[in-house]
Formats: sequence, C-alpha cells, structure tokens
Amino acid sequence: MPIFRSLPTRLALAAVLASGASAASAQEFLTLKDTVPSIAMTGEATLEVAPNIAILSLGVETERPTATEAANENAKAAQAVIADIKAAGIDPRDIRTLGVTLMPVYDETTDANGRVTKRTLRGYQARNDLSVRVRQIEKAGALARQWIEKGANQFGGVEFDVDQKEAKYDALRGEAVRDALRKATSFTSGLGIRLGRVLEISRPDGGERPMPMAMAARAAKSDAASVAIPIEPGVQTLRVEVQVAWELAQ
Repeated sequence: MPIFRSLPTRLALAAVLASGASAASAQEFLTLKDTVPSIAMTGEATLEVAPNIAILSLGVETERPTATEAANENAKAAQAVIADIKAAGIDPRDIRTLGVTLMPVYDETTDANGRVTKRTLRGYQARNDLSVRVRQIEKAGALARQWIEKGANQFGGVEFDVDQKEAKYDALRGEAVRDALRKATSFTSGLGIRLGRVLEISRPDGGERPMPMAMAARAAKSDAASVAIPIEPGVQTLRVEVQVAWELAQ
C-alpha cells in the first residue's frame, strides 16, 4: 500500500517550537517528506541463482586423560586435516578457524530423581573447528568425505553461496526502484497529479537477503568404504526491497 502524506508545514513547525525546541531542532525533527504532500512506495525485485560455492563446517575433536595430551593430539590431528585441505587446492584465504576449545569432561552419577550426586573427571576434550569454502561445488561432497577420513571427526554441515553476489544485488536494487516507480505512478496517474522530486530512498529492515538459505547437511565418520557425501545446492532466491518517497505535484 502507498503511504500518502500532506502535513501543513507551519502548523507542524509551530507544534515543535511550542514544545520548547529551537528552530534548528525543529528542522531536524521534520524531514522534507513529512512537510510536503508526498507518496512513499515499496518496490521489490527477486532473482533465482544457482549457488556455486559450498561452505563446509568441519571439526576435529580429541579426548585424552590430561589437558596437555588432549591439546597436543588435537593440534596434530587438526594440522593434518588442514594440510590435506590445502593439498586439495583450496586457497588458504578460504580456510578459516572458527574456534579452538579445551574443556574438562566429567562422568556423572544421578539418583532416582535424576539429580547429579557425583561428578568424576574423566579427561579433557580439545576441539578445533574450521570453515572451508569450496569454489568447485561439484567436488564438495567428495572433499568433505576425504577430510572426514583424514581426521575431521565432526561435520557441522554445509551452506551455499554465490560469487559476485554484490553485482547481482546492484542490479536488483535498480529493478526494485523501478518497481516502486511503477507502483507509485499507477496510483497517481488517475488522480491528475504527477510525481515530483525524490524525497527519500531507504531500505526496509530485512530488505536484502537470500531466501531461503539451503539447509545444512550433516554426516558422521564411518568405517565403511569412502563415499562422497551427497550435496545438492538447489537454488537461492536473492531479494531486494527499497522504499522511495516522492513529492506530489499538480
């Protein structure tokens, strides 16, 4: 729905000044689109794109009796996985550490009511989480399986992305503005009025987003023969919304 505004400028300013505000403050309070007859319209544009980048979330988790053993063993295992990732031709800039943790692990004894009555230190758990961007998306499933076999015993899933996304959003912004103009014109043409100056261009909350994000796939390490993890990127819909306000002219 369009938003029409027509406020008497002098009355609006007088109300602000009467509250004790200075003329400068009043001017800041009232934007141009609030003081002249205007119309505001939201335009939108969408584009379906096939993702060509897979972002894999991998983890190496190690549990040992002591903190030192857990940290050392985990570091060695993580280094082996990272070396294999680089050997597969992944650019180092596409490999990112998400987190490194070390924490105690306890065995718990509970009573009949489920309350913990005893905690016994079992050892320590070290973990290294990685994010890897695979730009040859058709190889993502085989690579994920390869790295799991190499030692990445945690697989957090996969998300998808599109390269040159900003250029696609630039084109969509232009389409969204044209859509807002078309809608505004459809309202004003039958009233004998025309659109004047553009008073404001803004982006509504959530006005630019991919929808929906592909669901994450999950897998666990297996002793079975190595099989590529099925990964189907499907399509993403990029969406842009923009709100444009025009002055109304006779």
